[in-house]
Amino acid sequence: MLTWGFLLLVYGVIAGIVLLLSNTDLFARIGELGFGGYIAAFFDRANLTAGKVVAVISFVLLILGIVLYIIGRAKAKKTEETNPIIPEKVKKYLRDVKGEFKKIVWPDFKTVVRNTLVVLAMCAVTAVVIIVVDWVCGFLVGLM
Repeated sequence: MLTWGFLLLVYGVIAGIVLLLSNTDLFARIGELGFGGYIAAFFDRANLTAGKVVAVISFVLLILGIVLYIIGRAKAKKTEETNPIIPEKVKKYLRDVKGEFKKIVWPDFKTVVRNTLVVLAMCAVTAVVIIVVDWVCGFLVGLM
């Protein structure tokens, strides 16, 4: 519960802030609207967009994350477990990600160019095959 609460908390904070601030035209008017006016204008039914709906969902997840995190920390105290701010599962996951990033081998420029040319050549071959099949199918339909 502690881990899920922490993850939802982090997601809710990041996504909520990004989505609220992404409405720069509205955010620029926060001085004249005030915070309450900004919230009212943000959720105006006439200008309701998918981004605003996602912002609402993000804030609900943020609140859920706070609740789960608090409950998880309270349960950890009752069972006398270590009670870190960042759960051990999250720390282990981040250590594993860091280890995997060290294993990445980036190709050199020559390899990137060669692979790009192979992809472009395969796209051209696929286009020719599609054109030929389309022409044959069109010819057969014309005979009918």
